[in-house]
Amino acid sequence: MYNLFIFIRKHGSVILFILLEILCLIMIVYSLPYQNRRMVSFSNRVAGGFNRTTSNWSDYLHLKSENESLAEQNALLLKQLGCDEVEADTVYYDDVFSYIPAHVVNNSIYNLNNYIVIDKGSIDGIGPDMGVICEKGVVGKVVNVSKHFASVMSLLNSYSVISCRFVDNQYVANVVWDNQNYRYGLVKDIPSHLIINKGDTLVTSGFSNSFPADVLVGTIEDSKDADNEMFSTAKMKFTTNFSTLRHVFVVKNNYKSEIDSLCITH
Repeated sequence: MYNLFIFIRKHGSVILFILLEILCLIMIVYSLPYQNRRMVSFSNRVAGGFNRTTSNWSDYLHLKSENESLAEQNALLLKQLGCDEVEADTVYYDDVFSYIPAHVVNNSIYNLNNYIVIDKGSIDGIGPDMGVICEKGVVGKVVNVSKHFASVMSLLNSYSVISCRFVDNQYVANVVWDNQNYRYGLVKDIPSHLIINKGDTLVTSGFSNSFPADVLVGTIEDSKDADNEMFSTAKMKFTTNFSTLRHVFVVKNNYKSEIDSLCITH
């Protein structure tokens, strides 16, 4: 402590000068728009470089788990397409849908309306309203597309509604987010006479042009009070863990335009 006091006493004028210079610089940056923009731009470049570096290290450290995840994704696609192996950056097809692999470059899970950015865009055949899935289940829908990237409205969004059905009894309902926890959603519009059990599985209904049928959505955690005399609600746990999401498939309905043309009303 005594040595610190001696150091400050000896170099006090220099320290005071440096502090005043920093204070002046801060005042200039915040008072002049041009300098403010330059400083913000510089900060964003530094932060972007840091985030890119940490992301690369994170990808390296999680390489084993990513490989396992990719293996699960490959198994899912192999099962759906009936082929022997899945190659990176290769578009796969079944009778109705195309599956375009993509990597998640940005993801939010704690906002009221969460979005995901993927590294595929219009030049890769991506368009609005296309479904997005992963090895665990449904992820969301594409909402905006640029040349090389696309923005996906995930299930963790107050505007997201997914048509689903119960595997055991085939009844159809709708899934929304509970706006609280990234692992849980709400199953709404359940016929009130239907008996709901914990562990019941829900999959996509196939009634949407965005998703094929039978993609996992979640499992029932517990039932809630009826919304009215006709319908009730249940708490559901998503099969997709959005906090660890890295690799996805964009689902393109090859007959969407033809189907949509039949649904136009006059």
